Amino acid sequence: MTNKTEFQIAIPSYKRHNLLVQQTIPTLENLKANLDKVTIFVASSQEKLIYDTTLEALGYNLEVVVGVPGIGPQRQFINAYYPEGTRIFSMDDDVSGVFEKDGENCRLTEMTLNEIVSIGYRVCEDHGAKIWGINAVLNGFFMKDTATVGLRYVCGIFHGGYAQDPALIAPDRSLISSGEDFENTLRSYEMYGGVVRLDWLAPKTKYFNNGGIQEAVGGKEARRLDHAKALEEICGRYPDLAKTYIKAGDVTNIRLKRQTSAKINKEELVCLTQ
Repeated sequence: MTNKTEFQIAIPSYKRHNLLVQQTIPTLENLKANLDKVTIFVASSQEKLIYDTTLEALGYNLEVVVGVPGIGPQRQFINAYYPEGTRIFSMDDDVSGVFEKDGENCRLTEMTLNEIVSIGYRVCEDHGAKIWGINAVLNGFFMKDTATVGLRYVCGIFHGGYAQDPALIAPDRSLISSGEDFENTLRSYEMYGGVVRLDWLAPKTKYFNNGGIQEAVGGKEARRLDHAKALEEICGRYPDLAKTYIKAGDVTNIRLKRQTSAKINKEELVCLTQ
């Protein structure tokens, strides 16, 4: 298999210039990523100045683009920013490592970003899917040594897709916090018949870190209520595939009704990248 090395790396970021240079860029370097492909998307010209200054001070020559505030609108901005069909790999701004399942434990992956992205797009293209991701939870007990095609949650923390995909752009979409990831997953599943998840990989990150672009979920009560309402509206559009529940911290979340159309063994896929 020829590696799918033609892709762009998009990092939406909000008030995390320090985390970006302390965690995310070193993570990309550990994955042997080509930093020339990286574009960082920030919310304002003031932020761009801060990010440019921070990056330049450390010798990084990375492009910083002013997008729009909010994770949902920002990801739609990113989706429309690149030419149609461009492979976009997106990673959040506070990922401190990518780990893989090792029995019931996890270890830092030895895979390169090119290898991971190659597998994600290969499975998508073999099965007609348009988005792929990795496991959202770093816990070897619950991770699997397979790639799954069907309906699984594709978390925006570390995922790939295609620019100007109509499943990811629509005026009726919810743009509230993590509801955006669920809506991407459900819309893509409905339009293309499946999404892809590489279940042996997971990111190391702190969900809803201080600052970050998703901070509304843990914020004031009004924002929490808006978050809950947005998720309920999403489930209302997909009543056979999703329902809300209350998780720890009294935060509303979505549970998907899992669908599986294919499972591919990890070793088979990893061998194809060699």
